[in-house]
Order: sequence, then structure tokens, then C-alpha cells
Amino acid sequence: MIFYFSATGNSRHAAAKIAERNGDRLISIAKAMKTGELTFQAGAGEDIGIVTPVYFWGIPDIVHRFLKTAKLSGHGTDRYVYCVLTYGTVTGGASSMIMSDLKENFGLTISAVFAVQTVDTYLPMFSVVDENKNQKVLQKAETELAEVAEKVADRTVGDYNYDRGAWALLWPAAQLVYDHVRKTKKFAVSDACISCGLCMRQCPDSVITLKEGKPVWTKERCSLCLGCVHRCPKNAISFGGKTQGKGQYQNPYEEPDLV
Repeated sequence: MIFYFSATGNSRHAAAKIAERNGDRLISIAKAMKTGELTFQAGAGEDIGIVTPVYFWGIPDIVHRFLKTAKLSGHGTDRYVYCVLTYGTVTGGASSMIMSDLKENFGLTISAVFAVQTVDTYLPMFSVVDENKNQKVLQKAETELAEVAEKVADRTVGDYNYDRGAWALLWPAAQLVYDHVRKTKKFAVSDACISCGLCMRQCPDSVITLKEGKPVWTKERCSLCLGCVHRCPKNAISFGGKTQGKGQYQNPYEEPDLV
């Protein structure tokens, strides 16, 4: 089984490629958290994978909460357990966070760590308007994904995360910044909004509602996946005044989950 979280399709595509190669079942973390269905049964001999993007040199808040609260039965210490990190710059301490959560909640030890560089969708710092640049990154990612899928099929053990970055040891500080930055008061909606409600339906944290036809963020913080910004059909949502003109992105090979 592969548990994955994906706001713009990059991590879902990674999970789907591995599942296609190895006959795994895919389980959406976003759907599980929205429905509250957090109890899972591992099949006989079934591998356990975690596929997630990297946020602020760590893992998204929703992934952290899922790994801390989900229940998994039928597994043993002899399971092949792995994680795949999709990232734009460096992976920081993301694998360390996953290892800690899996050990604490499930008693599981990671067998292998993989990382695949893909398009960085954090618009406050990066732009996704250059399609040629995006395509080059995605082509390289496809090669890396194929290699990861083969290693998973062979149950290869080891740390294949080569992009932690020189400042990886500072990931706890980066996570403190993440907690500060992900305040929903920074989201804004323009007059281009057509009141379609897509942002509300797709928000993995269920923090968006419609008030007089316009999205309103109802909690102080979210996971800052920026799915609402990237998927809005009219590009009407912005964050902190830093995302305008940066484009919108969805992985061309994979539709993000309809949660």
C-alpha cells in the first residue's frame, strides 16, 4: 500500500508510477483526513510506502498529522517500508520526520528513502510560468521515478536521498518558519472568482467555505499546499501578495485527487 499526499499531482504521479510497476494500492492521505477513515489493514506481504512533497525542508502538516493519528494493523517488523520525497530544491529533514512518526505511531522502521526532484510549486518563492523549464524538470523526474520504482520492486534497502542540502541540519528551524507562514489570513480572492466552490471542495484541510459565494478560510492555519491557488479556474486566489504573475501548475501526467 502507498499512502500519498499531493496538491498539484507531482506526488500522486510518483505514487501511481510505483503502484503501476509493483501492483500496489494507492491511498490518498487527503481523502483519509477529510473522511476520518484512518484505520487500515496491511495485506500479507504488502509493502508500505509514503509518498509526499517536501514543505520547508520537512513534510506537510497534513502528512505529519496523518502519520501521528492513523491506525495500521496487520503489519510486522519484517515489512519493506519506504518513503519517496518529491521536492523542488532540497529535502532537508523530511525523511527524518517520516522516520520519527512511523516509529512512534506504528513501530515501523524505514527500509529505504528515495527522492525525486520535480517542479517546485511554492509560488511565493518560485514561478511556474516557464513551460520549457518545467518540461525539462519533469522529463528528468520520469527517469528518476522509473529507477525508484525498480528499486522498490526489488525491495532495495538504503538511503537514496542525495539532496538534503548543506543546511539540512537546520530543518527544525525551517519548520518553525513554516508554522508561522502558513496563516490563512494571507489568502485573498479577486473579483475574477466565479463562485464555483472548487477550492472549498478540494481543500485537504477543509478550511475553506463559501460566504456570499466567495471563499473564506475558516481556520487560522492550513497545510499551505496552495492547491486552491494552483487549481482555481480563474486564477482568482493569491497568497500574501506574492503569487500573482507566478503562474499555475498541475502535473501534466496526473490529475490531482478530487477530494
